[in-house]
Amino acid sequence: MTAITVNSSTLVIKRDLLFCRTVSQQFGIAMSTAHDTVEMVVDNILQLLPQVIKMPRQESEFRKLADEFYKYGYPNVVGALDGTGIKVTVPASDKNDYFTYKYSTNINLTALCDAKKRLLNIHVGQSERNHDSHIFRCSPLGKMILADNAIPPQFHIVADAAYGLHTNVMIPYPNKGHLPDELDRYNNIHSSTRMVIERTFGDIKNRWLRLQTMRCELSFATKIIAACCVLHNICIDSGDITPTHIPPMSGCHVLSVRSATTKRQDILRHLSQTNE
Repeated sequence: MTAITVNSSTLVIKRDLLFCRTVSQQFGIAMSTAHDTVEMVVDNILQLLPQVIKMPRQESEFRKLADEFYKYGYPNVVGALDGTGIKVTVPASDKNDYFTYKYSTNINLTALCDAKKRLLNIHVGQSERNHDSHIFRCSPLGKMILADNAIPPQFHIVADAAYGLHTNVMIPYPNKGHLPDELDRYNNIHSSTRMVIERTFGDIKNRWLRLQTMRCELSFATKIIAACCVLHNICIDSGDITPTHIPPMSGCHVLSVRSATTKRQDILRHLSQTNE
């Protein structure tokens, strides 16, 4: 299973001259040296990606993920999924050392994370003008998650309603303002579980401030975003995290699986029983 896809089909890497100029001035090196160094560092980080961002393969690994997620109360979850936009100001021309920045666009980062906010799989590069669910379903990440054999049948990921109900993807019940108490409780627990991916995006953007002021070619931006994701996991693996205390639930419950709708109903019954 691939752990990342980076859509860099637009152009070869172009210099982010403003950033390289800053590096050049701070370290007293030539602009060309600054550019080559930045490019080399990003490429070297990306070489670590297959070892650092990866999906589980064994059922025991999926079970461990589910046990960790169960502190939020939702059973058998092995990942939280969502997408976020990262603003990039794109140059109109690269013919001289002073870019004229023509327009801003958003690159979409779609990611799957575990309960510790560690990234399991990412897709970078498609414009955020497309809907998250469309990007997901068309990406190698989405095609992998939605494949019948991608996840052992008793497990699933959680996502918001836009991604659609699937045996591998559990979403909330539609809420038009009059949900029964048990469905409202289900949605609240689902939301609490899913929000770990939102906190993951927040951590990545707050730690790597470069993602808040990107002014470069799209192809270079996709590589920087992916490299930041790699570094995010390395930080977590090194213990450089801000812990969040969640009261533990009792042992993780294994549910039988049929269709996606039936599967969600089984989870609803389980959550109702734990509330009694």
